[in-house]
Amino acid sequence: MSATRKSLWTLVVAILTTACASGPRWVAAGGTYTPPSNRYTMQLPQGWRRLEGQDWLLTSRDGPFLQSLSVRIIEVDKPLGKSTKKVLARGMLPQEAAEVIQDAIASSPGMQGMKLLENAPAELDGRPGFKLVVGYKDEDGLKMKAVVYGVLVGDSLYQLTYRAPERYYFQQDLATAEQMRATFRIAQPAAVQTRGAN
Repeated sequence: MSATRKSLWTLVVAILTTACASGPRWVAAGGTYTPPSNRYTMQLPQGWRRLEGQDWLLTSRDGPFLQSLSVRIIEVDKPLGKSTKKVLARGMLPQEAAEVIQDAIASSPGMQGMKLLENAPAELDGRPGFKLVVGYKDEDGLKMKAVVYGVLVGDSLYQLTYRAPERYYFQQDLATAEQMRATFRIAQPAAVQTRGAN
């Protein structure tokens, strides 16, 4: 393990250890997961763990450096980070949103030599979206691979990302990540639910 990876792991362990009383901590993940916002649900496999207390999701079986599936919600018209000026806009076509996300990924720190391996239409919760597959090297030179699914719903992009080292771990857990994606459901806004009840 490189010095950078050891330092990062030590920092993560220290933060999680000191934050256990009030901050996020790893908990068993098997079963239905719904974040505090109630904006989505998905089934998480037995034997995996997730960070507790977060509205976004980070889940892993062997630790986030070996494989992880994350879910985040990105609001339109807001910066995607310091490394890109592109933003998502309401009503974008799936491939337009894919280009914005691809740019944000490519310009993120730790994405040395990123190569786009696939950019294709895909569904998420039965809605038209996109699928990006990228290869890159992390800061330690380890070859990584990631699959990113996204769908724009109203003012939010729902993004699921599965990432793992290209060698061994990526293929080992890809089917599990795809099963989790198949169970992903976006909640209807309260106003839509109320109107539908009348």
